[in-house]
Amino acid sequence: MPIRHVYRWIIRTFLLLTLLLCCYNEILVYRFNRSSWQEINCHYENCTRILFIADPQLLGETNDKSFHSGLARYDSDRYLHRTFQQALIFTQPHIICFLGDLLDEGNVASPHEFQNYVKRFRYIYQTETDIRLVHVPGDNDIGGENGEYISNLNIHRFEEAFTRRDIFDYEANLRFFKINRMMLDFTNPDKTHNHQKLRIGLSHAPLLIGGGPLLRSVISELDPHVIFSGHWHESRIFIYPSTKVINFYDRSVKHFNLKELKEKQHSFLEIMVPTSSYRMGKVHIGIGYGVLENYDLRYTVLWLPNRFVYLFIYLFWLIFSFSIILVCRMMYRCPFRKISKRQTQYQRISDGIPD
Repeated sequence: MPIRHVYRWIIRTFLLLTLLLCCYNEILVYRFNRSSWQEINCHYENCTRILFIADPQLLGETNDKSFHSGLARYDSDRYLHRTFQQALIFTQPHIICFLGDLLDEGNVASPHEFQNYVKRFRYIYQTETDIRLVHVPGDNDIGGENGEYISNLNIHRFEEAFTRRDIFDYEANLRFFKINRMMLDFTNPDKTHNHQKLRIGLSHAPLLIGGGPLLRSVISELDPHVIFSGHWHESRIFIYPSTKVINFYDRSVKHFNLKELKEKQHSFLEIMVPTSSYRMGKVHIGIGYGVLENYDLRYTVLWLPNRFVYLFIYLFWLIFSFSIILVCRMMYRCPFRKISKRQTQYQRISDGIPD
């Protein structure tokens, strides 16, 4: 076979393999990853399925001015959108709770930039109208980390953009409380009827591990059955006051009897949800998923593929393909082939000359 045909065959093969690699990395990997998630089936009619999304932190436009920042924002948004859509298909939730740090630069964004972030967020987390939502602000949304000043403007525009559809009660038995550790505040508009509900606290920053006056107020006034938080980008379970901390990184389903924890063990439960963004640099990335039936809570994490691994595969494949094609190109155009051709032609002429 002529070498130019071999060269073309190699080029076409690498193009086909590149197409297959892109198809796997951009589409199939999310569907295959979904097959590893644990299903939680409902046993009763009053079953409530809840997704917990912590620290998506949509990349901003202010701090990162590098040449590839636009591509980084696009890839991060696409990853958040695809993983979220897979979680929606798998769980079909009744409620979605966003546990703060929705944006990475929300607290420093200009009004125009903030509106662009909101549009991106709504595109990424598109939901059906019958799915109820709860949004908790984080320090990257309104400020407040390490004593940072929190402006009324930041609070107002976050509430205007994200909390209009938020719920306080769901059906007849669930009540949600937003707890803002940065402002040492929480929602409690119907204190007299709290004892009739299963009470769920939602906080961006963890509460039980930190202690302090806010925790004492939350325990005395809200008396929550369970608290969900984020901020640390880790997956952990806290039980107070025993100071017991459980690192939760497997794919199992945890079961909690919330009534027994509170009434018999006199304990408070907090579940920390890991970050849902690969841009946070964590190995373990996931979305929390809980199912409530009466006072029984079953919880797991829908672990997500680490996008950095597949980006490194792209980089390796690009270098490998370029090297192979370059070698083939050099062989196709190398000088020794031309010399060989000339020698062959000279030999033919020499053979044709009579002695």
